[in-house]
Amino acid sequence: MNETLAAAVSDHGVLVLALAIAGTTAGFLRAYVAHRTRLHEEREASTRTAARAAWLIRLAEADHDVVRIVERDRDGHREVELSSRDAARRDDIREAA
Repeated sequence: MNETLAAAVSDHGVLVLALAIAGTTAGFLRAYVAHRTRLHEEREASTRTAARAAWLIRLAEADHDVVRIVERDRDGHREVELSSRDAARRDDIREAA
């Protein structure tokens, strides 16, 4: 009878050990995937920021009277209106004429 009890406990011990190893492996795998996802999101946000800055520089160099920028992303919603310094001068010249 002791042999049967020892075999049953032994089988359960192997099962518990296998479950512990599987759980640990799953935890490490989940942490790795979360880390890679976070790195990918940061890289994508950095690329998006660089592209946005390049576009704004190109927009600022162009000859526009008024530029209205509307952005919506995961950080929120922004609206910016920029007017050219030359546009103010042109208005002054028109008024003087």
